[in-house]
Amino acid sequence: MEGAHEKLLHLTFEEAEGTESSENGKTSSLQSSKFILWLQIFIFTFFTIGGQAAGTLLGRVYYEQGGQTRWIATLAQTAGFSILLPFICYPSPKNHNEEEPTIHQPSIFVRASVYIFLGLFQVVNSMSFTVGVQYLPASTYSLIAGSQLAFNAVTSFLLNGQKITAIILNSIVLLSFSSSAVIFQNETGDSGEISQKSLLIGFAATTFGSLGYALQYSFTELAFQKVFKSSTLKEVMKMSFFIGFFVTIASLTGLLWSGDWRGLEKEMGEYRTGKWSYVINLVCSAIAWQLYALGSYGLVFKASSLFSNVVINLGTSIVPIFAMVFLKDRMTGLKVLSLLLGLWGYTSYIYQHYLDDLEAKTSEIKASDDQDDDF
Repeated sequence: MEGAHEKLLHLTFEEAEGTESSENGKTSSLQSSKFILWLQIFIFTFFTIGGQAAGTLLGRVYYEQGGQTRWIATLAQTAGFSILLPFICYPSPKNHNEEEPTIHQPSIFVRASVYIFLGLFQVVNSMSFTVGVQYLPASTYSLIAGSQLAFNAVTSFLLNGQKITAIILNSIVLLSFSSSAVIFQNETGDSGEISQKSLLIGFAATTFGSLGYALQYSFTELAFQKVFKSSTLKEVMKMSFFIGFFVTIASLTGLLWSGDWRGLEKEMGEYRTGKWSYVINLVCSAIAWQLYALGSYGLVFKASSLFSNVVINLGTSIVPIFAMVFLKDRMTGLKVLSLLLGLWGYTSYIYQHYLDDLEAKTSEIKASDDQDDDF
């Protein structure tokens, strides 16, 4: 009897060790997954902020050096989609250990409809932002574009089920004041004093583009969740590639329909820094905006549309610094106040994320303690 009892104790000890080892393995796997997730989010954040800063400044330089064609500037915001072609064509490695069930993929017609629908938003939004860049200094444009986060908080609440807490509401109010305060002062640039009419046009166009992009990103999140339902990063590349493709076709159509293409040769010849500089500016702009699109879609895919817009808003706080260094934009007292309000609103939103993570961890610990009590 004693031998049987000792054997039973030994088996129980081995089972306990096995359970503990299994739990440690799950914990290690979970930590590894979280590390990979945050690494991907960091990379997408870098693409978003870097592409946004470079694209905005290059767009401003395009106009300052003699560029005039809005359709060309709009085209440059999406024509870089082709750099993703090798990554889309490259076959994805099969994960034999993947336990996820096979997900029914949407038909080509459904995919094309989603891409075209989102692409139409992109055309209007890109044109709106192009007008905004043309009429506003880069720093002012970036500060107004920060209202995209406030708009997206509303669209995320209505379309994506995003909760709006008191802290997030505080962030929305601060960002709204930050983006609207700049309309009360005139600006001075290379071409002289900007009229109140031009300032109003730039403000209205940029605000309209911000609202449009807020809707676009909320619809993109819905598409990832309800239509595509894929867990691979290639889905992000496909989204960015095909939307860029359809928007580029639309922009080319607009360029041909408007007749602006007839003046391109003259525009290149009159470009202050030369034809090669003209081409390089547009090529670099296309690459920068494509990185921005890939990064922002990736953040929607890995986090949410609202988180993606938080990072975009962070970029709007950084761009004026580069504009001051490279484009010699003036940082007036009102701009500094707007910038501080924007940073305050951004910090408030990040603090809400911290509270949500803390609450989630507390719930996990409590659930784990309840399971231990049951045993």
